[in-house]
This record gives sequence, structure tokens and C-alpha cells, in this order.
Amino acid sequence: MIKERLIDYILITLSSVLMACAVNFFFAEHTLAPGGITGISIIIAEVTKIPMSYASLAISGPLLILGVVFLGKSFGIKTLYITFATPVFLKIIPEIHVTNSLPAAAIAGGLLVGAGIGLALIRGCATGGTDLMALLLNKIIRFLKLPVILFLLDGTVVILSGIISRDYTVAIFSLVSLFVIIQTINVITSKFGLKQQPASA
Repeated sequence: MIKERLIDYILITLSSVLMACAVNFFFAEHTLAPGGITGISIIIAEVTKIPMSYASLAISGPLLILGVVFLGKSFGIKTLYITFATPVFLKIIPEIHVTNSLPAAAIAGGLLVGAGIGLALIRGCATGGTDLMALLLNKIIRFLKLPVILFLLDGTVVILSGIISRDYTVAIFSLVSLFVIIQTINVITSKFGLKQQPASA
């Protein structure tokens, strides 16, 4: 039990590191944003003029509570851990120029994020973003696979962000990155499976 829990936290810490590397090595420099709660918050802020931080909190807080209720206490604790760990690694890991190529950045960043989310999912938690939303929706929409739901959610966010910002090149490559993310998640979860936990865990 203790060994299993230790493995959980080692892998979800690695998940945070991978996602932070994706942002600081590839996404930030090229302003790529393949969906997520941040993307939703940006859209809300643009449309309503509510500060992005408030919009993000208004979405993330209730999602985490629903995650605990429907997916279990252990799920909630690990998701809370990864939600706080990722910003820490974003601060610790320096922004490094890796490539001038937007397509290369989209693919490499997508592989890292996909691996990070995939690791979180197979260890029974989410990264606190739209993957958590997708897990909750998957409880209702069982005929769609989790990666498909995630692609639909984040794809909608990317398209709306592109329309609002009018930066269609970045929007297109954000969709490319999202496609790589989803394919990577699909490979990992198909091979290892989702770690199921009872609601009382």
C-alpha cells in the first residue's frame, strides 16, 4: 500500500515536471495554448472582463469538489497535489529556447503534455484541467472514450481562442499540439489503463 502510494506520487510529480517543461521549453515562447482551463479562463475574461485568475478559480474549485464527490477522496488529494506542484515546477524550471520551428514546438510540447496527463490518469488523478472535466463527463457520456471527450473540449477552446485573438496560425498549431497530446494520452491509457478508485477512497 505504502509502496503503491509512493509510486503514485513519484509518477504524478514526473507528470508535473513534464508539463512544466512543455510550457517553458516550447509553448510559452511560441504562445501555443492547446486548450485547458487557462484557455477557457482567457475566453471568459475576454468576453466578460472578469479577471482571468478569478475565472480560473471559479472553474477549478467546483471541478475539484465534483472530482472528490464522484471520483473519490484519494483522487481529489492527488489532483490537488498535482495542481499545486505544476506551478512550482513552472517557477523552478527555466524557460529555455529549444527551437524556432512552430511545428516542432507544437509536436514536442504536445508529446510532453500528453505524457504528463497520461501518467496522471493511469495513477488515478487528473492535472486539474480539462482532463478532470473530461473524466467527470465520461461518467455521463460513457459511449465516448476519454481522449475523444478531451479533444472535443480542448478543441472547442482552441477554436474559440483563435476567433477571439484572430491569430489563426497559432490556433492551427495549437490544434496540432492538441492532436499530439490526445494521441499520446490514448497510447498511454490504452497500454496501462485508467486507475479506478471507489468514490469512498
